[in-house]
Amino acid sequence: MANIKYEVTRWDVSCCHHAHPNQAGYAESVILGITATDSVSGKSAYKDERISINPCVELGQFEASSEQWIENQIGSGGWYLELQTRIAAQLSAPEPAPSREMPDFASMNIGDGYSELPSEEEAEAPAEEAEEAEEVEAETEEAVAEEEEAEEAAEETEEEEAEETEEEEAEEEAEEEEEAEEEEEAEEAEEEEE
Repeated sequence: MANIKYEVTRWDVSCCHHAHPNQAGYAESVILGITATDSVSGKSAYKDERISINPCVELGQFEASSEQWIENQIGSGGWYLELQTRIAAQLSAPEPAPSREMPDFASMNIGDGYSELPSEEEAEAPAEEAEEAEEVEAETEEAVAEEEEAEEAAEETEEEEAEETEEEEAEEEAEEEEEAEEEEEAEEAEEEEE
Protein backbone atom coordinates (compact mmCIF):
# COMPACT_ATOMS: atom_id res chain seq x y z
CA MET A 1 0.00 0.00 0.00
CA ALA A 2 1.31 3.46 -0.94
CA ASN A 3 2.60 5.72 1.81
CA ILE A 4 2.99 9.22 0.37
CA LYS A 5 4.96 11.89 2.16
CA TYR A 6 4.90 15.57 1.23
CA GLU A 7 7.88 17.88 1.57
CA VAL A 8 8.42 21.57 0.84
CA THR A 9 11.30 21.62 -1.67
CA ARG A 10 10.95 25.22 -2.84
CA TRP A 11 10.22 28.33 -0.80
CA ASP A 12 11.07 31.57 -2.60
CA VAL A 13 9.49 34.56 -0.87
CA SER A 14 9.20 37.97 -2.56
CA CYS A 15 8.76 41.07 -0.39
CA CYS A 16 7.37 44.53 -1.02
CA HIS A 17 9.98 47.04 -2.14
CA HIS A 18 12.11 48.55 0.62
CA ALA A 19 10.86 52.01 -0.37
CA HIS A 20 7.22 51.09 0.27
CA PRO A 21 5.81 53.61 2.78
CA ASN A 22 3.96 51.11 4.99
CA GLN A 23 4.86 47.52 4.06
CA ALA A 24 8.57 47.52 3.24
CA GLY A 25 9.93 44.00 3.71
CA TYR A 26 6.48 42.46 4.04
CA ALA A 27 5.89 39.11 2.31
CA GLU A 28 4.08 39.82 -0.97
CA SER A 29 4.19 36.42 -2.74
CA VAL A 30 5.93 33.07 -2.55
CA ILE A 31 6.86 30.33 -5.00
CA LEU A 32 5.82 27.18 -3.20
CA GLY A 33 7.18 23.84 -4.40
CA ILE A 34 5.95 20.50 -3.01
CA THR A 35 7.48 17.08 -3.68
CA ALA A 36 5.33 14.03 -2.98
CA THR A 37 7.16 10.70 -2.59
CA ASP A 38 5.75 7.19 -2.33
CA SER A 39 7.96 5.46 0.21
CA VAL A 40 7.01 2.00 -1.11
CA SER A 41 7.80 2.42 -4.81
CA GLY A 42 10.14 5.39 -4.52
CA LYS A 43 8.14 7.25 -7.18
CA SER A 44 7.78 11.00 -6.70
CA ALA A 45 5.98 13.98 -8.21
CA TYR A 46 6.63 17.71 -7.96
CA LYS A 47 4.47 20.81 -8.30
CA ASP A 48 5.22 24.48 -7.75
CA GLU A 49 3.34 27.72 -8.16
CA ARG A 50 3.71 31.42 -7.33
CA ILE A 51 1.04 32.35 -4.79
CA SER A 52 0.17 35.95 -3.91
CA ILE A 53 -0.14 37.01 -0.27
CA ASN A 54 -2.97 39.49 0.03
CA PRO A 55 -2.82 41.49 2.16
CA CYS A 56 0.93 41.50 2.61
CA VAL A 57 2.18 40.10 5.92
CA GLU A 58 5.31 40.95 7.94
CA LEU A 59 7.92 38.38 6.86
CA GLY A 60 8.71 36.98 10.30
CA GLN A 61 5.05 36.61 11.17
CA PHE A 62 4.32 34.99 7.82
CA GLU A 63 7.03 32.37 8.10
CA ALA A 64 6.17 31.65 11.71
CA SER A 65 2.72 30.51 10.58
CA SER A 66 3.90 29.02 7.28
CA GLU A 67 2.88 25.42 8.08
CA GLN A 68 -0.80 26.28 8.40
CA TRP A 69 -0.61 28.59 5.38
CA ILE A 70 0.94 25.81 3.24
CA GLU A 71 -1.69 23.31 4.38
CA ASN A 72 -4.45 25.74 3.43
CA GLN A 73 -2.96 26.51 0.01
CA ILE A 74 -2.26 22.98 -1.18
CA GLY A 75 -5.45 21.60 0.37
CA SER A 76 -7.79 24.17 -1.22
CA GLY A 77 -5.83 24.15 -4.49
CA GLY A 78 -6.19 20.42 -5.12
CA TRP A 79 -2.46 19.75 -4.92
CA TYR A 80 -2.78 16.51 -2.95
CA LEU A 81 -4.99 14.85 -5.55
CA GLU A 82 -2.85 16.10 -8.43
CA LEU A 83 0.39 14.79 -6.92
CA GLN A 84 -1.19 11.46 -5.99
CA THR A 85 -2.54 11.10 -9.54
CA ARG A 86 0.91 11.74 -11.00
CA ILE A 87 2.48 9.08 -8.80
CA ALA A 88 -0.27 6.59 -9.66
CA ALA A 89 0.33 7.24 -13.36
CA GLN A 90 4.03 6.44 -12.91
CA LEU A 91 3.21 3.18 -11.14
CA SER A 92 1.21 1.94 -14.15
CA ALA A 93 3.35 3.51 -16.90
CA PRO A 94 5.24 1.32 -19.43
CA GLU A 95 8.72 0.35 -18.28
CA PRO A 96 11.90 -0.78 -20.04
CA ALA A 97 12.08 -4.42 -21.08
CA PRO A 98 14.07 -6.69 -18.73
CA SER A 99 17.67 -7.66 -19.40
CA ARG A 100 17.80 -10.28 -22.15
CA GLU A 101 19.77 -11.47 -25.13
CA MET A 102 19.16 -9.06 -27.97
CA PRO A 103 18.51 -10.20 -31.59
CA ASP A 104 21.64 -10.65 -33.71
CA PHE A 105 21.19 -7.53 -35.79
CA ALA A 106 24.66 -7.88 -37.36
CA SER A 107 23.65 -11.11 -39.08
CA MET A 108 20.46 -9.63 -40.50
CA ASN A 109 20.33 -8.70 -44.19
CA ILE A 110 18.41 -5.43 -43.87
CA GLY A 111 17.77 -3.54 -47.12
CA ASP A 112 18.58 -6.37 -49.49
CA GLY A 113 18.09 -5.09 -53.04
CA TYR A 114 18.53 -1.43 -52.03
CA SER A 115 22.32 -1.35 -51.69
CA GLU A 116 22.99 0.62 -54.91
CA LEU A 117 22.21 4.23 -55.69
CA PRO A 118 19.43 4.72 -58.26
CA SER A 119 20.36 5.43 -61.88
CA GLU A 120 19.47 8.77 -63.52
CA GLU A 121 16.52 7.16 -65.32
CA GLU A 122 15.17 5.71 -62.07
CA ALA A 123 15.63 9.04 -60.33
CA GLU A 124 13.74 10.84 -63.13
CA ALA A 125 10.84 8.38 -63.09
CA PRO A 126 9.30 9.61 -59.81
CA ALA A 127 9.49 13.19 -61.07
CA GLU A 128 7.68 12.24 -64.28
CA GLU A 129 5.05 10.36 -62.29
CA ALA A 130 4.56 13.42 -60.08
CA GLU A 131 4.11 15.64 -63.16
CA GLU A 132 1.57 13.21 -64.63
CA ALA A 133 -0.30 13.13 -61.33
CA GLU A 134 -0.38 16.94 -61.27
CA GLU A 135 -1.71 17.04 -64.85
CA VAL A 136 -4.44 14.52 -64.01
CA GLU A 137 -5.38 16.54 -60.94
CA ALA A 138 -5.52 19.75 -62.96
CA GLU A 139 -7.71 18.09 -65.61
CA THR A 140 -10.01 16.77 -62.89
CA GLU A 141 -10.30 20.23 -61.35
CA GLU A 142 -11.10 21.72 -64.78
CA ALA A 143 -13.78 19.09 -65.39
CA VAL A 144 -15.34 19.75 -62.01
CA ALA A 145 -15.29 23.50 -62.67
CA GLU A 146 -16.95 23.00 -66.09
CA GLU A 147 -19.64 20.82 -64.51
CA GLU A 148 -20.32 23.47 -61.88
CA GLU A 149 -20.54 26.17 -64.56
CA ALA A 150 -22.93 24.00 -66.60
CA GLU A 151 -25.11 23.43 -63.52
CA GLU A 152 -25.17 27.15 -62.77
CA ALA A 153 -26.09 27.95 -66.38
CA ALA A 154 -28.88 25.34 -66.30
CA GLU A 155 -30.22 26.82 -63.06
CA GLU A 156 -30.17 30.33 -64.57
CA THR A 157 -31.99 29.06 -67.68
CA GLU A 158 -34.64 27.38 -65.54
CA GLU A 159 -35.13 30.57 -63.54
CA GLU A 160 -35.47 32.63 -66.73
CA GLU A 161 -37.98 30.16 -68.21
CA ALA A 162 -39.97 30.20 -64.98
CA GLU A 163 -40.04 34.01 -65.03
CA GLU A 164 -41.16 34.04 -68.69
CA THR A 165 -43.92 31.52 -67.89
CA GLU A 166 -45.12 33.66 -65.01
CA GLU A 167 -45.17 36.75 -67.24
CA GLU A 168 -47.13 34.90 -69.96
CA GLU A 169 -49.65 33.64 -67.42
CA ALA A 170 -50.06 37.14 -66.02
CA GLU A 171 -50.62 38.53 -69.54
CA GLU A 172 -53.21 35.83 -70.30
CA GLU A 173 -55.07 36.58 -67.07
CA ALA A 174 -55.07 40.29 -67.91
CA GLU A 175 -56.45 39.56 -71.40
CA GLU A 176 -59.16 37.32 -69.96
CA GLU A 177 -60.15 40.03 -67.50
CA GLU A 178 -60.35 42.61 -70.32
CA GLU A 179 -62.51 40.28 -72.43
CA ALA A 180 -64.82 39.64 -69.48
CA GLU A 181 -65.16 43.38 -68.87
CA GLU A 182 -65.92 44.00 -72.57
CA GLU A 183 -68.61 41.30 -72.53
CA GLU A 184 -70.21 42.81 -69.43
CA GLU A 185 -70.21 46.25 -71.04
CA ALA A 186 -71.79 44.83 -74.20
CA GLU A 187 -74.52 43.11 -72.21
CA GLU A 188 -75.25 46.31 -70.27
CA ALA A 189 -75.46 48.25 -73.52
CA GLU A 190 -77.94 45.73 -74.99
CA GLU A 191 -80.08 45.92 -71.86
CA GLU A 192 -80.16 49.73 -72.06
CA GLU A 193 -81.24 49.62 -75.75
CA GLU A 194 -84.10 47.32 -74.89
